[in-house]
Amino acid sequence: MKNLKLRLIFLSLATVLTLGISAAAAHASCPYRWVGGNAYGSFDCTLINECAGWCYYRCSCGKVFPGYTCNDVLTEAGFETVESPQC
Repeated sequence: MKNLKLRLIFLSLATVLTLGISAAAAHASCPYRWVGGNAYGSFDCTLINECAGWCYYRCSCGKVFPGYTCNDVLTEAGFETVESPQC
């Protein structure tokens, strides 16, 4: 009986640990903050929503080179412009 209880405790502990690690890994797909730069300037983005595998950020730009806009910087970095999250 003690052996069965010990196995159940270890099984429960393993289940909780697996679910906790899985949740952390799933949340890691969208970094909370993304800072960078490219040929057009620099950007600083903060996560505002995560939905159906998509990450939505609010971004600001700094040191944008003459002749370019913040949209140019973000497009070059791989961002898409949307009005609001779709979820």
